[in-house]
Formats: sequence, structure tokens, C-alpha cells
Amino acid sequence: MSSKFASVAATLLMVCAVVPAHAELRLSCPVQWEQLNALRGADLNGAVMGVKVRDWTPEQLEQVRRKSEECSHAGAGPESLRRAEHMDGVSRVYPAAKQFIAENADRVQQEKTRDQIGSTVQQSDLKQVVTLDAKGLPKSITIIYGPTGRATKSCDTLSGGIGYATAESYGQAVQFARMCQQVSLTSAATVSMLERQAAAVPSLYKALDAFADRAKQLGANSNPAEGQLKELEAQQQKLSGQIQSLQLPNNDEAFVAASKTVTELRERAQITACGDQAVKAGFPVSWKANYIVMELNSPELFCNFVQAAQRNGAQIRYLSAGLLSKEGFEVKSPKRTVQVFTQADRMPGGDPSVKVMIPVSAKIDGKSIDVTRNNLRAVAAELIAAMRNQ
Repeated sequence: MSSKFASVAATLLMVCAVVPAHAELRLSCPVQWEQLNALRGADLNGAVMGVKVRDWTPEQLEQVRRKSEECSHAGAGPESLRRAEHMDGVSRVYPAAKQFIAENADRVQQEKTRDQIGSTVQQSDLKQVVTLDAKGLPKSITIIYGPTGRATKSCDTLSGGIGYATAESYGQAVQFARMCQQVSLTSAATVSMLERQAAAVPSLYKALDAFADRAKQLGANSNPAEGQLKELEAQQQKLSGQIQSLQLPNNDEAFVAASKTVTELRERAQITACGDQAVKAGFPVSWKANYIVMELNSPELFCNFVQAAQRNGAQIRYLSAGLLSKEGFEVKSPKRTVQVFTQADRMPGGDPSVKVMIPVSAKIDGKSIDVTRNNLRAVAAELIAAMRNQ
């Protein structure tokens, strides 16, 4: 034999060696249809008609049917009996066997999935955080929240999200969710949500930290510039939108604390601004930080009333105390003129330096009335209408 032919022969032998050998069906006449019932819930490694249960396919079942058809035409015994045996097998056993084969194929796939899941867990960082149940299915994952925070999530609780977990935990949770989806223990929507969050949280966390740092810096400033405050508010609004779009909760401690600082800064700036406007409008300096009770149990900062009236184009002016009247103010609009006279008192249960101005009398279009609990809301309605320039 030449070296060329020897090489080809060796190659063919190697190819034959790596091709797996499939067991062939052991069929003879008459076909033993009842043996196929052994496919139901059987050991996947057991054999039926010479073929492992796990290897049975619809094509092999077709071979059995064809063999039975052949046997019905030729063989021992009366043809009518052979034909009846064939028809009984095709009508009764064949459909059941087809179902058993499909169920066993599902079992084989589940086995492969479990093996794949087990291998993935063992060969990755998931080994430290993921646990499998006795059947090899994903059971739970430990979610990390900073140096000390820990929480356990199962496949059926992943849909609620994992909050502000570490970026590493998000990556692990995505892998765990995919495993859960493989065995139908969680939905594709849950996997998609976690994938979106995992992709976004690294940059989101950096932005949250930057926002918290900036809020702390401005919070230490007793009077930050309006431009700086507006920039911080825009940053807060953008982050809030991102959090909402990612379906994350609004309970991140740093973000909540920084947002509270922004609110306090805005309130402080508004008090300063409206107080300045009240003084410019001729009201006593002491009034700018006072509150006025316009409805029962609803004190409002007085200087905000001044701003609102001026913003709407209504005329508002201070009424100094006269010989027979108390100190008060007037709001005039095209349709009405409302004068309110107040008595200052401290805020009940609050800081003694915080004053509440309580209306005690009023004059509406020249008609004087005493203000009582019963008509306070009516007086307030007249005043608010005047402030709206109505």
C-alpha cells in the first residue's frame, strides 16, 4: 500500500472513531407494541427495544409503525389477526408513545440545563453567592449592598428588583435571573429589567455621588447663588427621572438626604427673597418672617402673600396702626378691596421667636366685620380673590 493510501485510510479510521454509535431498534414480527409503554416516566438510561429512553425520537417511533405495517402484510398467523394487532398498536399505543417521547425529551433538556447551570455556578464568581436546590435548580442569590448590607433573593422575588445593590451584584443577579428563566422560574421581563439596570447603575451611582457631594458643599453655604441652586435642582430632577425610568425605588439614603438639603436651600432662598420684597413694599421688617393664618390650621408665610399679589398685578400695601385700628394690610383689585387687621402671637408649640399673625378684623369693600372661626374662610376667599387681581 502506498503512503498516500495509507494516510487516507488512517484518516477514515480516525473519523469513524469520533462518530458516536447509535443503538439500533430491535424489531421483529410481530411488533411488540406494549413495550413502548415502558417509555412513560422511565429511567432515561434504561433501554426500550434496544434504545436508551433518552435517545428515543419520533423518527424511531415511525420505524416501529412501518415495521408493524410490514408485519401486518406478511408473517405467521391469520392476516386478519395481524392487521388487527397493527391497527390496535397504531391507534392506541402509538399516540401515547409519541407523548412519552416528547416528555422524555423535555426531561433530557432539563437535565442538560441543570448540568449547564451547575457548571456555570461552579466555574464563576456565582459560586460564592448562588445556591442550588437538591434538584440542581437555582434556589437563591445573595445580593450585596455595600460593606455590610446583605439580602437574599429567590427566582420568584427577582421581579421586585434588587434596589441599590453593588454593580458587581447586579452582574451576578442578571446571570442568576437568566438561569431562573431557563427553568421557567422567572419571566423574560424580569431578566430584561435587571439587564437594563445592570448596564445603567455604574454611571448612575457616580452621578448620585456627585450630586450628594455638591449638595453638601452648597448646604454649608448660608446663601448660595441662585444659579448654583438652579443647577443643583436640575441635577436632582434629572437623577429622579433616571431612577424612575430604571424602576428603582426612591429610597437611596444619599439621594434622599441630598434632596432634603436642596429643598431646605430653596426654602431658605425663597424666604430671603420674599422677605426682601415685603420690606421693599413698605411692610415692617419683622413681618417678613411672620406667618399669617388665612384658614383654620393653615399658617402661610406672609411675605409669600406679598409676592403672589405683586406677581398677579394686584396692589398690596401696609396699613399702619391708627388711633382706633390695629396694624394691617390692604389688597386691592379691580373688583374688590380687602383690608385685614391682625394680632401677632407666637406659633403654638413652636419657636417663641416665630410669630403668627391672626386676623381679628377686616374691611371688605368698606364694610367692617370681626373675623371669627366661623367666617375666617370667607374672609380668606375674598383676600385670595383680590390677590389674584380678580
